[in-house]
Amino acid sequence: MKVSSIDCRRLRKIMRKDGGGGFLLVDCRPYFDFTHSHIAGSLNVHLNSVVVRRCRGGLAPPQLVVPDERALLRLREGGVSAVVALDDRTAHWQKLKKDSIAQIVVNTLSHLAGGANICFLKGGYENFQSNYPELCTEVKTVVQSDPETEKRAIRRCEPLSFHKPDYDQGKPVEILPFLYLGSAYHASRQDYLSDLRITALLNVSRRELQPAKDHYDYKWIPVEDNHMADISSHFQEAIEFIDHVKQSGGKVLVHCEAGISRSPTICMAYIMRTQRLQLDEAFDIIKQRRALVSPNFSFMGQLLQFESEVLSSAPGHVATPEPATPCARESASFFTSEFTSTFTTKNFEPSVFSLPTSFLAPLPLQTPGHRQFKLSPITALP
Repeated sequence: MKVSSIDCRRLRKIMRKDGGGGFLLVDCRPYFDFTHSHIAGSLNVHLNSVVVRRCRGGLAPPQLVVPDERALLRLREGGVSAVVALDDRTAHWQKLKKDSIAQIVVNTLSHLAGGANICFLKGGYENFQSNYPELCTEVKTVVQSDPETEKRAIRRCEPLSFHKPDYDQGKPVEILPFLYLGSAYHASRQDYLSDLRITALLNVSRRELQPAKDHYDYKWIPVEDNHMADISSHFQEAIEFIDHVKQSGGKVLVHCEAGISRSPTICMAYIMRTQRLQLDEAFDIIKQRRALVSPNFSFMGQLLQFESEVLSSAPGHVATPEPATPCARESASFFTSEFTSTFTTKNFEPSVFSLPTSFLAPLPLQTPGHRQFKLSPITALP
């Protein structure tokens, strides 16, 4: 495998010379970091923790490494002279960890790109952004000049963030005596929090807008609700925070924005770890208490991986062994084999999943011997 490392100056020359037509720039950083700031014209790799685990440092489905169909076609047909991969800050491609996303991307590109030169950016995005910020895009934040400006900004945001949605009825639900599940609207209701004696808030959403957060033990874990987000990397952090609240004799409300996808995923991970439960058991416990929960497909896949980790270390349980098969070449069969191989062997009937549209077509919903996944009328909201 021939891969060369290039510095920021060399990449700048390539960008100016080709204007984006003859090369591809592949960003291997997490989706949240990419959306906040990235090099103009770059593509973000769509690999979550489930894909990374299945690849085992090998190859990934090409359409996940290069998500733009036209760019992938150009690459396959020899219309791309160079592909530059980058991560956060790694100094040289030979220093990449074997199971890192960047290493998987480099391996895949080396087998995929016929005549294209495969390059790795020295120092990653951080180095490039510090030297050439004018070539990077960044989400602009509002600079608050005075307290009154801040108050006006908050007032403008509050109707959007905390207006009670039609589908979100009732109060936060109790999962365990110290653990509650709800939405951003619930977190904004001081009367709800007081009645339930909530002492801590765990916000698992893309926005930190939380009124009166100084009155609570507060933690914000920024996560997007889409199939590219890696929520599993935050499981341990969330579990430790919930345990801290429990040990202090408090109660914690875990919420996202709608209380449908992200916060239920965190609650499932917590009870799976602490109660030694399988995913289907944890899902049904949460579903019985808050009927409209519906984690997105990727989050369910990440919970499946977490299940194997939990059960492998739990006494009295035997984790389902992972199949020793190479990484699939197409994303449809890749995700289908990961998802159905677990749920088709279990008596898993009452749960309802809401799968992203992009995954519905390839799934073998009607195949004999497979359980059909019912679709919730409420899709997972951001």
